Amino acid sequence: METFLEPFYIHPMLIKMKKMLVAYDGSDASKKAIELVKKCANKEDEITILTVVPAELAESSFTKMLLPTIDLTSIVKSGSFKDKARESLSKVVKEFEDCVSKVNVAVEDGDPADEILISAKKASADIIVLGYKGYGKEGRFLLGSVTDKVVRHAAISVLVVR
Repeated sequence: METFLEPFYIHPMLIKMKKMLVAYDGSDASKKAIELVKKCANKEDEITILTVVPAELAESSFTKMLLPTIDLTSIVKSGSFKDKARESLSKVVKEFEDCVSKVNVAVEDGDPADEILISAKKASADIIVLGYKGYGKEGRFLLGSVTDKVVRHAAISVLVVR
């Protein structure tokens, strides 16, 4: 009889998951999520790796309030955060080249939890895989705020990796 205590136990439900959305922010927890998906993925699976750039990075009213005389568009090129995110994701994608049939890369901006949920729907994902805690600015007792929101509002299964 298989139990969760066995080192590489894969729940039978994961075997049926052909389209997986993996939320990645570069944190240790999201790196563990990537590692788990690599172990669970089959050749015929399709993986979407998503990074969300918080909208407030360059366009927040708080930043504008702190630096009212500085034109941020002259300092931060439009899309530069997204370009950096795509660049870091390209390294992650290479890890999947031999594991799955197709790897999609998505870089969105906005609220991370909302964008994860929207992207999962767009990709017709069977499951969302994400780390229990990312680089968010808010602390939670056991679960990151983004993870908590995704788990509460997702219409599909969510695998939270510790």
